[in-house]
This record gives sequence, C-alpha cells and structure tokens, in this order.
Amino acid sequence: MKLLMQSDDYGITPAVARGIVDGIEKGILRNTGMFMNMPWAETCADWIKPCLNEIALGVDLNLTTGAPLSAPSDLPSLVNAQGRFYTSWESRRMDSEQNRDHARIDEVRRELNAQIQKYIELFGKKPDYLHSHAYETEAILQVHHELAKQYDVPYCSDIMKTLTGKTIQEYRIGWYKKPATLENQAASSLKDYILEHSAELLSQEYCLLIGHMGYVDKALMELSTYSLYRLNDLDAVVSPEMIDWINTNKVELITYKDLAGLHKK
Repeated sequence: MKLLMQSDDYGITPAVARGIVDGIEKGILRNTGMFMNMPWAETCADWIKPCLNEIALGVDLNLTTGAPLSAPSDLPSLVNAQGRFYTSWESRRMDSEQNRDHARIDEVRRELNAQIQKYIELFGKKPDYLHSHAYETEAILQVHHELAKQYDVPYCSDIMKTLTGKTIQEYRIGWYKKPATLENQAASSLKDYILEHSAELLSQEYCLLIGHMGYVDKALMELSTYSLYRLNDLDAVVSPEMIDWINTNKVELITYKDLAGLHKK
C-alpha cells in the first residue's frame, strides 16, 4: 500500500508548524499545506525548508483564518469590520441567511492568487499542490481549479484520478469524536484508528490519511477549536507503534510530488 500521510494547517500558528516539522523529521508525515497569510509565515517557511526534498509542501487556500494578504478594503465580502476573514461558520451562516454565496468571486481570486504568489516569493518555486481549507462553495472550488491550471500545480482532491486514473481512498479525521470538547478531543486517536482499521487500510493500493498535527500555543486557542486533536494526531505519526506498522507492512510513504512525477530522484 502507498500512503499519503498529510497534515493540514502548516503555519496556522508557530506551535502547529513546529509540531508538523517534528512529524516529518521524527515520524511518517510527508505532506502538508501551508497558510500563507499568517504574520509568522516567513519564520515557518524557514523551519520547513530543510525538509522540502523529503515532502510535498502545498498551499492551504485559506479564506477563514486570520487576516488576508490583500488589503481588507479590496475584500469587503470576505472580511469583517476588523479586517479579518469571516470564520467558516460565519460564512456558512451568511450563505444560508442570504440564500446565496456571500463571497464575491473576484475577491476570492485576488486573495488566493496573493497567497500562491507569497509561497513563490518565500520558497522560490511553485507549491507542490493546492488544497481547500474549511469553507468552500462550488464557485470557490471553481476558482481553486482555475488557479491550479493557471500555475500548473496539482489540486489535491483531483490528483489521483487525473494523474493515475485511479480513485484514492481518503480517510479524513474520521477518528475525531465530535463535538470538539476537550474530553472528545482527548479521546480521539489516529493511532488507534489506524491499528483498528489496519486490514481495510492495507487492502488499498493508495490511501490518503489527513489530520491536523501540531503543538498548541495561545495563538491556536484564539484561532481554532482544534487543539488536543492536533497533539494526538502528532503523537500518532511519531509513535514507535506507527513506525513499526509502516515497516512491518511494507507501507510506502509517498508524496503528491511522487504522484505528479515531479519528485527529483
């Protein structure tokens, strides 16, 4: 079985970024998408640069967390009075109340293009893939695909079908107990999930496991309800049990670059 082990949200906060780097250097994490609009993006970019030959680093296209890279005055449909993105639940609520998508597509395109350009500025290359974050509509997803085509970068949800003609089996936070109370988060274990579903996972030719690895800091508590989930996901990917599971079952850890034929041998 070929496994893409992925963490969303690289750089949402410095502690999350540190945890993801540990998941790469000490464990089985090989794919992560970065938030380009956060104020500590440059520092987080420096932390992960030594890992770039071993992983695929993409962009998590973000319209819900923090402040935009574009001037807030250019994005009136996407930001609140403080110039910060509406949260995902605020955006969904507005869509429901207005019975239409509240986000203007020209503003979506402007901001997401700025995020990709910021990646290119910091890393001197295009991202290895693009990935949606938290809030999407059909129109927003269309912009995602347009940008993927414009930059000639794979869009992660399409990559298996497009590049290999196969459908990848995706497992995404199915182990998270909800609602996200601290008690439920503490009881959510990616490690247990993998071991309990081992036969099913190993029966797949390709498998994608997406979590939210990372450490926790004050900034994260202000930005996300996902806290202990991240600690447990990180514990799984660096645990001796998971490394042994990978080795015993001869699981091949792969990246989006491998699938796209971009990985430099």
